[in-house]
Amino acid sequence: MSLKDKIKQLRNSENSINRLLYNALKPLGYIINICINSRFRSERFTQFFSKAEVHQRVTFTAINRYPIIFRESANYFLKRNISNPSILSFGCSTGEEVFTLGTYLPEAVITGVDINSWCIRQCVKVNTNPKYKFFNRNSRHFKNAMQFDAIFCLAVFQRTENRTKPNKQIAEGHTFENFEKEICLLDKKLNENGLMIIDHSDFSFTDTSCASRYKPLECENNQRKRERPLFDRNNRKVSDQSYNFRIFVKQG
Repeated sequence: MSLKDKIKQLRNSENSINRLLYNALKPLGYIINICINSRFRSERFTQFFSKAEVHQRVTFTAINRYPIIFRESANYFLKRNISNPSILSFGCSTGEEVFTLGTYLPEAVITGVDINSWCIRQCVKVNTNPKYKFFNRNSRHFKNAMQFDAIFCLAVFQRTENRTKPNKQIAEGHTFENFEKEICLLDKKLNENGLMIIDHSDFSFTDTSCASRYKPLECENNQRKRERPLFDRNNRKVSDQSYNFRIFVKQG
Protein backbone atom coordinates (compact mmCIF):
# COMPACT_ATOMS: atom_id res chain seq x y z
CA MET A 1 0.00 0.00 0.00
CA SER A 2 1.35 3.43 -0.94
CA LEU A 3 1.84 6.23 1.57
CA LYS A 4 -0.98 8.11 -0.16
CA ASP A 5 -3.39 5.20 0.37
CA LYS A 6 -2.35 4.86 4.01
CA ILE A 7 -3.09 8.53 4.59
CA LYS A 8 -6.50 8.17 2.91
CA GLN A 9 -7.34 5.32 5.29
CA LEU A 10 -6.95 7.69 8.22
CA ARG A 11 -9.97 9.65 7.00
CA ASN A 12 -12.44 6.88 7.90
CA SER A 13 -10.60 5.59 10.95
CA GLU A 14 -12.58 4.94 14.13
CA ASN A 15 -9.73 6.54 16.01
CA SER A 16 -10.35 10.29 16.38
CA ILE A 17 -6.61 11.01 16.56
CA ASN A 18 -6.13 9.33 13.16
CA ARG A 19 -8.90 11.47 11.68
CA LEU A 20 -7.30 14.61 13.11
CA LEU A 21 -3.99 13.52 11.64
CA TYR A 22 -5.65 13.10 8.23
CA ASN A 23 -7.13 16.60 8.41
CA ALA A 24 -3.71 17.96 9.29
CA LEU A 25 -1.92 16.12 6.47
CA LYS A 26 -4.49 16.82 3.74
CA PRO A 27 -3.44 20.48 3.14
CA LEU A 28 0.21 19.40 3.08
CA GLY A 29 -0.57 16.79 0.44
CA TYR A 30 -2.36 19.41 -1.65
CA ILE A 31 0.65 21.72 -1.50
CA ILE A 32 3.04 18.90 -2.45
CA ASN A 33 0.82 17.97 -5.42
CA ILE A 34 0.75 21.57 -6.59
CA CYS A 35 4.54 21.70 -6.46
CA ILE A 36 5.46 18.40 -8.12
CA ASN A 37 2.47 17.30 -10.24
CA SER A 38 2.11 19.49 -13.32
CA ARG A 39 -1.19 17.92 -14.36
CA PHE A 40 -2.75 18.42 -10.93
CA ARG A 41 -1.41 21.98 -10.86
CA SER A 42 -2.88 22.74 -14.28
CA GLU A 43 -6.32 21.46 -13.23
CA ARG A 44 -6.38 23.69 -10.15
CA PHE A 45 -5.03 26.75 -11.96
CA THR A 46 -7.50 26.32 -14.82
CA GLN A 47 -10.36 26.06 -12.36
CA PHE A 48 -9.23 29.26 -10.66
CA PHE A 49 -8.45 31.41 -13.71
CA SER A 50 -11.15 30.11 -16.10
CA LYS A 51 -13.93 29.27 -13.67
CA ALA A 52 -16.77 30.36 -15.96
CA GLU A 53 -15.69 28.06 -18.81
CA VAL A 54 -14.67 24.99 -16.81
CA HIS A 55 -17.06 22.04 -16.93
CA GLN A 56 -15.28 18.79 -16.09
CA ARG A 57 -12.29 19.68 -13.93
CA VAL A 58 -10.47 16.34 -14.22
CA THR A 59 -8.29 15.84 -17.31
CA PHE A 60 -8.31 12.03 -17.33
CA THR A 61 -8.58 10.46 -20.78
CA ALA A 62 -7.57 7.30 -22.62
CA ILE A 63 -7.18 5.84 -26.08
CA ASN A 64 -10.37 4.50 -27.72
CA ARG A 65 -12.67 5.14 -24.73
CA TYR A 66 -15.84 5.12 -26.87
CA PRO A 67 -15.38 2.55 -29.66
CA ILE A 68 -19.11 2.23 -30.41
CA ILE A 69 -19.53 5.99 -30.82
CA PHE A 70 -16.38 6.30 -32.93
CA ARG A 71 -17.38 3.38 -35.16
CA GLU A 72 -20.94 4.57 -35.73
CA SER A 73 -19.74 8.10 -36.47
CA ALA A 74 -17.25 6.77 -39.02
CA ASN A 75 -19.99 4.64 -40.60
CA TYR A 76 -22.20 7.72 -40.90
CA PHE A 77 -19.60 9.56 -42.96
CA LEU A 78 -18.79 6.44 -44.99
CA LYS A 79 -22.46 6.09 -46.00
CA ARG A 80 -22.51 9.76 -47.01
CA ASN A 81 -19.26 9.42 -49.01
CA ILE A 82 -17.53 12.04 -46.85
CA SER A 83 -13.94 10.85 -46.60
CA ASN A 84 -12.37 13.94 -45.00
CA PRO A 85 -14.86 15.38 -42.49
CA SER A 86 -13.97 18.32 -40.28
CA ILE A 87 -14.08 17.11 -36.68
CA LEU A 88 -14.04 18.97 -33.36
CA SER A 89 -12.96 17.15 -30.21
CA PHE A 90 -14.32 19.49 -27.54
CA GLY A 91 -12.59 18.90 -24.23
CA CYS A 92 -9.75 16.98 -25.87
CA SER A 93 -7.56 16.83 -22.74
CA THR A 94 -4.13 15.48 -23.76
CA GLY A 95 -5.23 14.42 -27.23
CA GLU A 96 -6.00 10.71 -26.98
CA GLU A 97 -9.49 11.24 -28.40
CA VAL A 98 -8.12 13.13 -31.41
CA PHE A 99 -5.54 10.45 -32.13
CA THR A 100 -8.16 7.71 -31.74
CA LEU A 101 -10.57 9.46 -34.12
CA GLY A 102 -7.74 9.58 -36.63
CA THR A 103 -7.65 5.77 -36.73
CA TYR A 104 -11.38 5.60 -37.51
CA LEU A 105 -11.30 8.55 -39.94
CA PRO A 106 -7.77 8.63 -41.42
CA GLU A 107 -8.48 11.53 -43.80
CA ALA A 108 -10.36 13.68 -41.31
CA VAL A 109 -9.24 17.17 -40.36
CA ILE A 110 -9.45 17.19 -36.58
CA THR A 111 -9.37 20.12 -34.15
CA GLY A 112 -8.81 19.48 -30.46
CA VAL A 113 -9.95 22.14 -28.00
CA ASP A 114 -9.53 22.31 -24.24
CA ILE A 115 -9.73 25.01 -21.58
CA ASN A 116 -6.58 23.65 -19.92
CA SER A 117 -3.49 25.21 -21.54
CA TRP A 118 -1.19 22.54 -20.10
CA CYS A 119 -3.24 19.87 -21.88
CA ILE A 120 -2.98 21.72 -25.18
CA ARG A 121 0.80 21.93 -24.81
CA GLN A 122 0.97 18.16 -24.29
CA CYS A 123 -1.08 17.62 -27.45
CA VAL A 124 1.18 19.87 -29.51
CA LYS A 125 4.32 18.16 -28.19
CA VAL A 126 3.30 14.70 -29.38
CA ASN A 127 1.34 15.58 -32.51
CA THR A 128 2.97 14.69 -35.83
CA ASN A 129 -0.08 14.90 -38.11
CA PRO A 130 -0.53 18.20 -40.00
CA LYS A 131 -4.29 17.52 -40.21
CA TYR A 132 -4.60 17.83 -36.42
CA LYS A 133 -4.69 21.21 -34.70
CA PHE A 134 -5.00 22.03 -31.00
CA PHE A 135 -6.31 25.27 -29.48
CA ASN A 136 -7.36 26.66 -26.13
CA ARG A 137 -11.10 27.06 -25.57
CA ASN A 138 -10.68 30.82 -25.10
CA SER A 139 -8.43 31.34 -28.13
CA ARG A 140 -9.20 33.41 -31.20
CA HIS A 141 -8.71 30.25 -33.29
CA PHE A 142 -11.58 28.47 -31.58
CA LYS A 143 -13.79 31.55 -31.66
CA ASN A 144 -13.41 31.75 -35.44
CA ALA A 145 -13.62 28.00 -36.08
CA MET A 146 -16.78 27.03 -37.98
CA GLN A 147 -18.32 24.42 -40.29
CA PHE A 148 -17.54 21.22 -38.45
CA ASP A 149 -19.10 17.98 -39.64
CA ALA A 150 -19.04 16.41 -36.17
CA ILE A 151 -18.51 17.69 -32.65
CA PHE A 152 -17.54 15.24 -29.91
CA CYS A 153 -18.29 16.21 -26.29
CA LEU A 154 -17.49 13.07 -24.32
CA ALA A 155 -17.31 13.19 -20.51
CA VAL A 156 -17.08 17.00 -20.70
CA PHE A 157 -20.38 18.38 -19.40
CA GLN A 158 -20.22 17.06 -15.86
CA ARG A 159 -18.90 17.66 -12.37
CA THR A 160 -17.66 14.76 -10.28
CA GLU A 161 -19.33 15.99 -7.09
CA ASN A 162 -22.72 16.10 -8.83
CA ARG A 163 -22.69 12.31 -9.02
CA THR A 164 -20.50 11.27 -6.06
CA LYS A 165 -21.78 13.35 -3.14
CA PRO A 166 -24.43 11.45 -1.14
CA ASN A 167 -28.00 12.70 -1.51
CA LYS A 168 -27.01 15.31 -4.07
CA GLN A 169 -30.28 16.85 -5.27
CA ILE A 170 -29.12 20.09 -6.91
CA ALA A 171 -26.38 20.37 -9.56
CA GLU A 172 -23.77 22.93 -8.61
CA GLY A 173 -20.58 24.29 -10.13
CA HIS A 174 -21.50 23.10 -13.60
CA THR A 175 -25.16 24.04 -14.11
CA PHE A 176 -27.73 23.67 -16.86
CA GLU A 177 -27.22 27.33 -17.77
CA ASN A 178 -23.52 26.63 -18.40
CA PHE A 179 -24.38 23.48 -20.33
CA GLU A 180 -26.98 25.07 -22.60
CA LYS A 181 -24.83 28.13 -23.30
CA GLU A 182 -21.95 25.95 -24.48
CA ILE A 183 -24.22 23.65 -26.51
CA CYS A 184 -25.75 26.64 -28.34
CA LEU A 185 -22.26 27.93 -29.12
CA LEU A 186 -21.25 24.55 -30.55
CA ASP A 187 -24.51 24.31 -32.49
CA LYS A 188 -23.52 27.42 -34.47
CA LYS A 189 -20.25 25.76 -35.43
CA LEU A 190 -21.84 22.56 -36.75
CA ASN A 191 -22.86 22.04 -40.37
CA GLU A 192 -26.30 20.86 -41.41
CA ASN A 193 -26.44 17.06 -41.31
CA GLY A 194 -23.48 17.18 -38.93
CA LEU A 195 -23.20 15.05 -35.80
CA MET A 196 -23.47 16.34 -32.24
CA ILE A 197 -22.12 13.65 -29.93
CA ILE A 198 -22.56 13.91 -26.15
CA ASP A 199 -22.01 11.27 -23.48
CA HIS A 200 -21.49 11.21 -19.71
CA SER A 201 -23.32 14.47 -19.09
CA ASP A 202 -25.12 15.80 -16.01
CA PHE A 203 -27.89 17.10 -18.28
CA SER A 204 -29.89 15.97 -21.28
CA PHE A 205 -29.15 17.47 -24.69
CA THR A 206 -32.87 17.23 -25.52
CA ASP A 207 -33.63 19.82 -22.81
CA THR A 208 -31.64 22.54 -24.58
CA SER A 209 -33.23 25.25 -26.71
CA CYS A 210 -31.46 24.11 -29.89
CA ALA A 211 -32.33 20.40 -29.56
CA SER A 212 -35.44 20.79 -31.75
CA ARG A 213 -33.11 21.04 -34.76
CA TYR A 214 -31.69 17.56 -34.12
CA LYS A 215 -32.74 13.96 -34.40
CA PRO A 216 -31.04 10.91 -32.84
CA LEU A 217 -28.92 8.98 -35.33
CA GLU A 218 -30.49 5.63 -36.13
CA CYS A 219 -27.74 3.23 -35.20
CA GLU A 220 -27.00 0.38 -32.82
CA ASN A 221 -26.46 1.25 -29.15
CA ASN A 222 -27.08 4.95 -29.63
CA GLN A 223 -29.23 5.05 -26.50
CA ARG A 224 -27.18 3.92 -23.51
CA LYS A 225 -28.11 3.45 -19.87
CA ARG A 226 -25.73 5.11 -17.42
CA GLU A 227 -25.64 4.63 -13.64
CA ARG A 228 -25.32 8.34 -12.97
CA PRO A 229 -27.75 11.04 -11.83
CA LEU A 230 -29.56 13.22 -14.34
CA PHE A 231 -30.52 16.83 -13.64
CA ASP A 232 -33.21 18.96 -15.30
CA ARG A 233 -33.27 22.54 -16.60
CA ASN A 234 -33.66 23.81 -13.02
CA ASN A 235 -30.60 21.81 -11.87
CA ARG A 236 -32.77 19.45 -9.85
CA LYS A 237 -32.04 15.74 -9.90
CA VAL A 238 -34.79 13.87 -11.72
CA SER A 239 -33.26 10.41 -11.79
CA ASP A 240 -30.42 8.31 -10.40
CA GLN A 241 -29.90 6.90 -13.88
CA SER A 242 -29.68 8.36 -17.36
CA TYR A 243 -30.84 6.74 -20.58
CA ASN A 244 -30.00 9.26 -23.25
CA PHE A 245 -29.25 9.17 -26.94
CA ARG A 246 -25.63 10.00 -27.59
CA ILE A 247 -25.37 10.81 -31.31
CA PHE A 248 -27.62 13.43 -32.89
CA VAL A 249 -27.90 14.64 -36.49
CA LYS A 250 -28.47 18.32 -37.15
CA GLN A 251 -31.40 18.72 -39.52
CA GLY A 252 -31.23 20.82 -42.67
